[in-house]
Amino acid sequence: MSIARLIMKLVPQIMNTRVITVRSSRGNSVAAAAKQGAEALKAGQLVAFATETVYGLAALATDRRSVDRLRKLKSRPRGPFSVHVSAPDEVRRYVENIPPRAEWLMGKTWPGPVTLLLDTGGKFPDKKLQRVRGLYEELTSHDVIGLRCPDDPVARRILEQVPGAVIAPSANRRGSRSPRSGEDVLATLEGKIDLLIDSGPARYGKDSSIVRIEGNNWKLLRKGVYDERVLGRYMRRKIAFVCTGNTCRSPMAAGLAKKHLSEWLRCRVGQLRSNGMEVLSAGLFVSNSSRPTPEAVQAARQRDADIARHRSRKITYDLIKSCDTVFCMTALHVEGVKRLAGEAAGVVFLLDEKRDIPDPIGGDQKTYEHTAEHIERALLGRIADGTL
Repeated sequence: MSIARLIMKLVPQIMNTRVITVRSSRGNSVAAAAKQGAEALKAGQLVAFATETVYGLAALATDRRSVDRLRKLKSRPRGPFSVHVSAPDEVRRYVENIPPRAEWLMGKTWPGPVTLLLDTGGKFPDKKLQRVRGLYEELTSHDVIGLRCPDDPVARRILEQVPGAVIAPSANRRGSRSPRSGEDVLATLEGKIDLLIDSGPARYGKDSSIVRIEGNNWKLLRKGVYDERVLGRYMRRKIAFVCTGNTCRSPMAAGLAKKHLSEWLRCRVGQLRSNGMEVLSAGLFVSNSSRPTPEAVQAARQRDADIARHRSRKITYDLIKSCDTVFCMTALHVEGVKRLAGEAAGVVFLLDEKRDIPDPIGGDQKTYEHTAEHIERALLGRIADGTL
């Protein structure tokens, strides 16, 4: 062991903690601070920085000495720390099969104050991570990993520049309050960590909410910024399909969507709502509650979807606002729904991004079957790209 490392091990209290102050979320100061933070992590140093919740203390998970120092400071000799990622898509480096509820929660809260505990399936899908000896054991417990995507400009820029896994518990000693400012960090860790990037008070000043998701089930393990009620709402998804009269295209789309989504969620169609998914349809020009056309019922039935009990309804502002996504059959429908939606127009899209789905009304059974085929193809594309 070198003399420098021996001294570091025996008398860590004599270390000087370097402090970089950032007081603006714009400009070169963020980039410069993040660059120094990333370089420090890659050099095996412990770096404290702000997130939107509280200040975190980061280490490179592949640097054994850094991890040992972190464990000693946190009085935590074993057990994984959560991995911080710069963008939601990075989760796929660690977890291959992401449960739908986790997808919905990430879509609505990430970057943001939620830590997810997810099953890995026994290995990381990322080949580079697989090749790092001992990394899987360091980051997981019983094949479960904790993942977090912070919503802070300095934190995310640091994470973008560090190719390896970064672990970051709160920057405090065991038993003390999670630090809400740079001053809080220095009060307990000055002289014990290498670098503090002081960005002022953390936005929320509360810990992240920790959520365990396993299949379709979830549990709040730690209440933080979000409570159980808010998280439950975030883990529900409501989708509407819109056409003109709500008697053929949109009910077929809703029926086929229910079929495929129930298969994806591994539940029966009647259990979709209890599994967090609500699917409905509506029309722009609906005067009364009408049944679907017999041809639409038959075309849907041929694809194992039952829409016989459907009754038409008119799309409204309140309905649009309550939806996560509204899929329309044509560009004209998109235009009409967006005009009605006002500030909620951002949830309105074409079901088939490339072309309109023509109205089969007045056509024969074969025309309806072609329409159902077109709708189903578009639905499967939306499910595959995660937008449904």
